[in-house]
Amino acid sequence: MLYSTIVQRDETGFNQIYEAARAFEEENVLEALIACRFDIKKVEQTLNLVRIYQSRLNIESMDLVEFSETFIGQYATDHNACFRVAEKLIRRIGTTITGSMKIFRKFCSRVHRKLDGRGNIVPVLDYSRLTFRHFHGQFFGVEAYADSVKTLLHELTVFFYHLVATLKVCKDMISQEEEVRGDFARLKEIYENSCDEVLTSVRDVFNAFGQVKLISDEELAERRRNARPLQERLAEDYHAHDRQWMKHEAYFRKLASGDRFGLDEKASVLWSGNPEQGRVVCAMIPRLDSLNIPFKRSKKAKEEGKKGTFDAREMVFLVKWSGVSRMSDDGKTVIDEACERQFYLYLQEQYRGDYLFPSWQAVCRERRFFYKQDVSMEWMAQQFAKHIPHDGEVA
Repeated sequence: MLYSTIVQRDETGFNQIYEAARAFEEENVLEALIACRFDIKKVEQTLNLVRIYQSRLNIESMDLVEFSETFIGQYATDHNACFRVAEKLIRRIGTTITGSMKIFRKFCSRVHRKLDGRGNIVPVLDYSRLTFRHFHGQFFGVEAYADSVKTLLHELTVFFYHLVATLKVCKDMISQEEEVRGDFARLKEIYENSCDEVLTSVRDVFNAFGQVKLISDEELAERRRNARPLQERLAEDYHAHDRQWMKHEAYFRKLASGDRFGLDEKASVLWSGNPEQGRVVCAMIPRLDSLNIPFKRSKKAKEEGKKGTFDAREMVFLVKWSGVSRMSDDGKTVIDEACERQFYLYLQEQYRGDYLFPSWQAVCRERRFFYKQDVSMEWMAQQFAKHIPHDGEVA
C-alpha cells in the first residue's frame, strides 16, 4: 500500500492540512514511535527531516507575511490570470506543504498488502499516526525516553506550531479576499489606487507606450459595446488578472475619463485628474494665434516661413495655466517638470499656427527666474489667463 502526499490546490487542501496540523499532540508521536517501530536511527533521520523543513518554513512564512500585507490592496498581481488565490498561496509555500506531508508520512505504519475494499494508494493524512484523535495513554511521560526522542518532540511541536500559524495567514487572506469582493466601496478604492499605481506619472505613460497604441481601436470599441455594470465587473476581475492586464485597464480608464470631454488619448492622460480643464486647453490650442501672445522675431522663424517665435516667458505662463499634474503615491496632486514637459511636447504636436515655440530649455530658464523670485504658480497661470477672452469663447 502506498501513501499519497498529493494536496488539493484549493481551500479544501488548506483545510485538510490545517486541521491535521492542529490535531498534533505529543502523545500521538510517542504512540507512533511504537506503532511504526522507530529505532534510534529512524528517530534521528526524522529529526533531521523536521529541522530541514522548519528552516524552509521560516523563510517561506516570512515571505508570505510580507506578501499578505500588500496582496489584498492590489487589484491584480502576477500569475492571477492562471491561478486562483488558494493555488497561488500553496505555490508560495510549496516547500512547506511538501515538507509537512513528508513528515506526516514518516509516521504512517508500514503495510505490505492492500486494504480490503480499497486501492493501493491512500491519503497520507488519513493514515498518519500524527492525525489520530485517540491514543492509548499507557505512557509514563516523556522523561522515560531517550534525549533524541525528547528533541524530536520539541522540534515537531515547533514545526506544527509555525505550520498552523502560516496556514492561518493563508486562510485569513482567502477570507479577506471574499470580504473585499463583496464590499463595492472598498473594491472600487483598491481598483482606482491600483490603476494610479501602474501609471505613476505622465512621463511613464508616454515612455511606456510612445507611438504604440496600448489598446487598439477595435478593442476600445468592443469594450464600449460590451460594458458591464461597474460593481459586477470589479467583483469578477478582482485578483483574476496579472499586472500587464492592469496596465491595459488603467490606460482604458484614463481614456474613458477623457473621452467624455472629447479628449484624445494623450490629452486623457495629461488631464486625467481634471478632464474639464483639458477640454478648455485643447480648445484653446488652435486659437493661440488669435490671443495676441507676445512673440520675438527670429532667424529660424523667418527661414521656416513663420511670423516669429513665442516669448519663452509667456510659454511659462501657458504651461502653468494648463493645469497638468499627476497623483503621488499618497494620493496628492503633484505638478512637476515631467508633467509640464509632456504637455509642452503635446502642445507643439497639436499647434498648426504661424509661430514657432521656444525650446523647452529656454522655457525652463525663464521658469527658474520666477521660482527664484518666489512667484506663485497661481500668479503665473493668471498672467496667461489675461489673454483669454472674458466671454470664455475658447471652448
